[in-house]
Amino acid sequence: MLAIVFTGFAMCIAGAIGVSRRLVVSSECETFGRLWTKAILSEYDVHLLDDYSIMAYFGNDDEVTAKLDSYLKYSTQDRLGAHIKGANADLTGYELGDPANFRKALRLGFAGNAASEIINGRGRTYRNLDTGEGFDEEGRVICNPVVIDTLPSHGTGGSVSGEELTEIARSAENENGLFGMLSGAGAEVLLLEKCFDNHVTKADDKDHLLVNEWEYVIKGSMDDEENYRAIRRRLFIARNALNLIAIYEDPAKVEIIVSIAESITPGPLGLATQALLAEAWAALETEEDIEDLYHDRRVPVLKSPGQWKTDIGAVLGSEKVKDKLDDESKELLDEKRDEITGLSERIGTVTQFADGLNYDEYLMLMICSLSDSVRILRIMDLIQINMKYRYYADFNMLEYYTGIRFTLEANGKSHEFEDAYK
Repeated sequence: MLAIVFTGFAMCIAGAIGVSRRLVVSSECETFGRLWTKAILSEYDVHLLDDYSIMAYFGNDDEVTAKLDSYLKYSTQDRLGAHIKGANADLTGYELGDPANFRKALRLGFAGNAASEIINGRGRTYRNLDTGEGFDEEGRVICNPVVIDTLPSHGTGGSVSGEELTEIARSAENENGLFGMLSGAGAEVLLLEKCFDNHVTKADDKDHLLVNEWEYVIKGSMDDEENYRAIRRRLFIARNALNLIAIYEDPAKVEIIVSIAESITPGPLGLATQALLAEAWAALETEEDIEDLYHDRRVPVLKSPGQWKTDIGAVLGSEKVKDKLDDESKELLDEKRDEITGLSERIGTVTQFADGLNYDEYLMLMICSLSDSVRILRIMDLIQINMKYRYYADFNMLEYYTGIRFTLEANGKSHEFEDAYK
């Protein structure tokens, strides 16, 4: 009986030791697994973080699995007789190239009220490219098919026309309207403001492949110069339409246009001359507006009479106007030049004003009006293009991850781990 008791007692002790060993191995796996998730996540790309405040690490399932196996072998070798089959990493769903994951990473890096920071002040520098300094008139063109085919956007279409910009600008005519549009884009607005250049202002002194990066987000062409020209056309169309509205809303301007049209084109054709003069005057004013925008000055959305910069006399001297008048109207214009000049002097003009939107803000209105998917994908394009240009020729967002998921099997028990940047 004593032998049986001792044998039973010994078996209980052996069983307790076995259970304890299993619990210790399980506990160590849990502890080490959490540690290893942090170890993998700590391998984030410093250039992505420094340049764009985005945390992501380079890798793939096989590479991460190999790292985990090496950690596992080092930590559990000859430890308590554990039977460990190895690690199995599955990173699916954490690709930085997924727009949803990119947005999450962006919000982590650019937390806070982005819109208020944009409106309350900016840290951008005026480029003064129109002097020719630092600007390649030919522009850069991305031709490499591999670079183009691996861009996150894959040539996704979508833009904003000049006519749409006219309506957008009117709806965001005041600070509250602009604030609302910028708030809708969130961290993407702040990323553009702090990290990317446009034709008028630059964000930093880092190397950028494209000169017109904001313009790329709107147009999406691989030709840098084409993006610039496209946005210039849109700005002209929008400003011309808004200036035409301002003319017809100003009784003094309408009176002068009607008086001049009746003087040089009597009869029913005078209506056509009125339309011609109004359009030509709006276009002349728009040329001044575009010049102001490209010199980082502000242009009101809808101008008051005191903010108008051109007079009707300059319009009448325009060859474009003369070419569209018939011979009789041209003769009357020459005969009544002094009288018409006297009419035009009724309206005073100014050359400087502080109210309105600058080039950055007009472009930001267009960017915020793009569909969310187009805007985010083209921003991702720019990051990939610049990372290739600055650091790694083979940089691809799909090879970077914002989180990790893996399993360990020890002593027949599976341990699952998952973590991401927070």
